[in-house]
Order: sequence, then C-alpha cells, then structure tokens
Amino acid sequence: MRKLLLVLAALSLAVGGVFPQAIAAKTIKDTTITISLGSELETMDPHTSSSALATAIHRYVFDTLMHRPTGANTLVPWAAKEVIQVDPKTLEFRMREGVKFTNGEDVDAQAVRFSLMRPLQPNFKTVQGPLFRVIDRVEVVSKWVVRVYMKSPDPGLLRRLADWGQLVPPKYYSGLTPEDAAIKPIGSGPYRLARWESGVEMVFEANPNYWKPDAPKVKTVRVVPIREDGTKVAALLKKEVDLINQVPAQYIPKIESAPGTKVVAVRGTRVFHLGFTHNIDSPLKDIRVRQAIAYAIDRNVIVKNVVEGRGIVANQPLHEWTEGYDPKRTWPYDYNPEKSRQLLAAAGYPNGFDIDYLSTDGRYTKDKEVAQAIAGFLQTVGIRVRFQAVAWKRYVDIFRARNKPGTKPFIYYIGYGNGTGDSDAALSAIASCKGAWSAYCNPQIDKALDEAASTVDMKKRATIFEDITRRLANDVAQVMLWQEDSVYGMQKDIIWNVRNDDRVYAWELDRR
Repeated sequence: MRKLLLVLAALSLAVGGVFPQAIAAKTIKDTTITISLGSELETMDPHTSSSALATAIHRYVFDTLMHRPTGANTLVPWAAKEVIQVDPKTLEFRMREGVKFTNGEDVDAQAVRFSLMRPLQPNFKTVQGPLFRVIDRVEVVSKWVVRVYMKSPDPGLLRRLADWGQLVPPKYYSGLTPEDAAIKPIGSGPYRLARWESGVEMVFEANPNYWKPDAPKVKTVRVVPIREDGTKVAALLKKEVDLINQVPAQYIPKIESAPGTKVVAVRGTRVFHLGFTHNIDSPLKDIRVRQAIAYAIDRNVIVKNVVEGRGIVANQPLHEWTEGYDPKRTWPYDYNPEKSRQLLAAAGYPNGFDIDYLSTDGRYTKDKEVAQAIAGFLQTVGIRVRFQAVAWKRYVDIFRARNKPGTKPFIYYIGYGNGTGDSDAALSAIASCKGAWSAYCNPQIDKALDEAASTVDMKKRATIFEDITRRLANDVAQVMLWQEDSVYGMQKDIIWNVRNDDRVYAWELDRR
C-alpha cells in the first residue's frame, strides 16, 4: 500500500500540481455540448445518493480527493495534490493551496473534515453510510493538511474517495436545509449548476477559476433527460444532443450510417441482477422459491436476443477489474423450467403465486424490455408478476421504502455499475444489511465484508470476496443476469476517450 501511495503522489504531478498561478492560461471554448444519460437526476446533494447517475453528474460541480482518469482500473490524487499512508490506519491528504469553492470558501483541511463526516452524522439521511463506515475521525493538521483515521485498515477507501466524499464548503452547507441542499449546490468543480428545470434540462456553466488549467474544455454543458431509446437516438441524429449513452443494438447501424454521428463501445462495469425483498414475509423467504426463480430465467436469451449481444452473461456480481473476480466462476442455476416447477411444488406452491415486480424505465439499456422478458420466463413456471416499470426517481423512492412497515414484498430488476472498482463498495451496496441497493440481510455476510475491508493482504482480500460471492449464489441472494457493454452514440466532432466505468464526465469532453 505504501508503494501504491508513493506512485499516486508522483502521478499527482501529471494531474496538475499546484495551479492557482496558472489559471490565467486556461482556455475554455465558447461552445455548448448537450448530453442525455436517460433518466433525470434525483438530487444534487452529493452526500445523500450513491447511484451511478448521481455520482457522475455530481462531479461536474464537486471535486473529490481522488480520481480515476481512464476508468475502473486507474487511480490518482485529484483535489488533494498528494496522499500519504502514515500508518495502516491513517491517511494524510495534502491539499492544493489557494483553491476555493465558487462561493469563496477555501478548499482546505476544514472542508475535507466537514465533507467526509457529513454523511456520518446520526440524523443525516443518506445511503452512503456503509461507504464510510471505516472512518473513525478526521483531524485538521494544518490549513492545507488533513488526516483520516480509520477504525481498521481499509485498502478500498481510496478508491471510494474517487466517487464519494465530494468536497463542499462548510459554512454554506451548515446553514442549508435538506431541500435547498438538493437543488442549490456549491462546489469547487469544473462547472457550476446554472439552471435546473425539472424534466427539461440541467445547465452547467464552466468554472473559470477551476484549479486544473486544461479543464473544463467547453463553456456550457446541458444534460437533458430522455428516457425512451428511440427518442434519444432521434435527438442525436437531428443534432439536438451531442452524446447519448446505453444505445440499444438495433439503433447502432442507423447511427453509424448517418453522416455526422458515430458509435463507440467498450466492455462496461455494470452487472444486472434480479433482487428479492428477503426481510418481508412472502414466498421469497423460502430458498427453494428463489432457486426456482433462478432456474426459470434463460439468461442467454436475454443477452443474445433482448440486448442483441451487447454484453455477456454474468456469473457473479463483480467484474473483471475488481478484487475477487473469478473468470472461471459458473452460475449454479442453469435454465431449467421443469426443475423450477418442481422446486415451487416442493415449497408449497404447485400453482405458483402472485408477486409485485419493479423495474426502471429508461434508466438502463433496454431495461423495461429485459424486465418484461424475465416476467415472461416467470409466467411460464406459474409465477404471476404485477409488473411496474417506472422512471428512475420513482424507482428510488419505492426501493428506499422497502423496509417501512406495511411494504408489500416485491422482486426488482437493477444494475450496479461498480465503476469505483472496489469490491467492498459493490458487495456492501447490493448485499449488506444496510446497503443502498440491498434488500438482503445476512449478518455473516456483513461480518465477512468487514473482514475483507480491513485486510491489507491483497491475495487474502480477494479470497474473502470470492467466498462472499459464492455464498451469495448458494443463498440466491440475487439472480445474476448479465454484464453490459457501454455503448455511446455521439456527433463525430465530439472528442472523448470513452471510459469503462459508466461515467460521462463533462470536463473530459471537447469538440473539434
């Protein structure tokens, strides 16, 4: 770990060093880039949400201590000019002197302490608690130096600090109501939020005093929510938008054949699964029912026919850029509808049962179509679903109410991106008792996650994560489905090195 941090400190020179004196050299093109990432953002409070959509857009306005310059397999200091491993449980961050938030407050050690501890406050409503559970305290050493003390060693914390722990001005945020924090963001990032008209657009204007002289490259970025795939593609072809994500396979030839547009695709980090509300009394509490659901779904049909080969079947919740990923892993529940019916009968449901089923609509690649295909597979074995496909903001509201008294049991279709590349972040999110996207709770899994998080032996950590994913499969905590290719459509004059982590960072975009 010490060697890693020395490398990170050296790389900080490539990212930029200390810049206030160089700001005068900044060149920002007086142009606009319009992008659509499908769904609309749920909030601009960076310390309350952990969705990939929020994580990406929050970085337009807020800096983080660390950064992944090319995707899930890279890591460098960012708002911090240097990071040092003082001891196995202590990290020291040395900030860029003179950098300010857009309201004039300093991006200093006090701001780091406030920003990292804000999600951990007892009465603060957030889903980010598990991400920072290892932090014991944050100490201001001097104006520009801060130390983070951990309860135990955690090699994954630095990776998480590239996505979360966004830096905010303490005086401003101390006086905000939760409602204002959601819509009136102030940060030190490459852009500031100039306008947000719900359902229409978010408009970001360049921060002319941003500490990094080569960012941002363009003055204005518009983010428009377009949920329907065909409409999004049509907007691209008509030059109403410059970049779109999650292009379904059937539209790729149309975009590629048009004179002014292009398609770029990479293997992505998002892995999709079918989840269950394990804590609510229902047939889903019986492992035989969950096994029956797993056997009922033909995952190869989903990949080959529904998403037309733009992805691969997923046999585990981790991807190839994470610790604990096993390329030889197989999913223990091959498509077998007859075995599914036998298990349902053995569990006392020979005629099947009825259950609510939740999916997003327009958040992921062909999300509604994949979810409907799954519903069809379940129908053939007697599981009758009450299907509901909703916009992302509505999905979040329904899912977050999963533990409230009176909530009915349901199954749900969701994709977790893990662009962070940290296995602890991914597995804690989807499979821990307090995970932001988990409806599963097994104290033994939580104990294993804590053990992995505090293990500095990387080989041992990987072994623990491998064991966790194996146990999740044996318990059918979720049904693993598929891992997507990240497919982007864009105007040919857009310049962007496409990332593998499902992040579209506006300051990386340029146009000829």
